[in-house]
Amino acid sequence: MIRFIEVLNETNFNPRMERTSTPKFRLGEVWINKSYVVSISEARGYKALLREGSLPADLDDNHSFTTIVVNNGRITESHVVVGSPTVVATRFGSDTQTLLKG
Repeated sequence: MIRFIEVLNETNFNPRMERTSTPKFRLGEVWINKSYVVSISEARGYKALLREGSLPADLDDNHSFTTIVVNNGRITESHVVVGSPTVVATRFGSDTQTLLKG
């Protein structure tokens, strides 16, 4: 199991007030078993949220974000973690050129 810092979206998604809701994010901790990782990719849009100031102030402007898709039986979950896809893949001990469970 490998520990990552996860960006958790806690925005209130009331359908009637969707356009007026303010994005709310916080940082949390997630432990991921590398045996269940299906894919690792860049989390698009999170750099823009960081520049806009929507993400927590703990983050630096140079941070990048990665989406990790995990499949545990019949449940598939996506986690947005702090770090580039190359760094995340290295932490899992996999070569960045290798296709995971492809």
